[in-house]
Amino acid sequence: MKNQNIMFTRSVPKMSKARLFRSVLALGVVALIMHVSLPRAQAYDLSSLNGSYADSFAGFFPVSPGSPHNPPPIDVYGPVNEAGLWTFDGAGSFTARLVFNFGGGVILNASWSQNVTGTYTVNANGTGTMTLTGDHRRHFVIGDGGRQLKYVGTDPTGGIVVGGSMVKQ
Repeated sequence: MKNQNIMFTRSVPKMSKARLFRSVLALGVVALIMHVSLPRAQAYDLSSLNGSYADSFAGFFPVSPGSPHNPPPIDVYGPVNEAGLWTFDGAGSFTARLVFNFGGGVILNASWSQNVTGTYTVNANGTGTMTLTGDHRRHFVIGDGGRQLKYVGTDPTGGIVVGGSMVKQ
């Protein structure tokens, strides 16, 4: 029995202190590389929106507008829907071709000839604001690395309230 223990200890190679130190050091370097290479939170800027996006929203507009400080009751609102093609230049400007339906069967601008322009800002955390010609605004958040936008839209003078999303084409 004693001979078996001796045989076992002789078959396990002995590791020198220098070799043990090199092994631990190598493992530490690998762990450091893995920690440093982990993905970081993306910082967004104007160039995060670049190219064409398909857009769709649904919301409400006041059939008989009230003042911005005295909104009309909900029963005087009608549905509004929109589809659009937005093109962002990556530098803070956009153009859009839009069609609308204001609570009826008629599509406004069915020929896609209406061209809307405006500007946008982007914060480092992916939030931002689009300002369309006039006083229309969309407050958005960028998703999926710039491939999606989720937004709410307001028109302080006209009372239109919408929510929608855009997807990069």
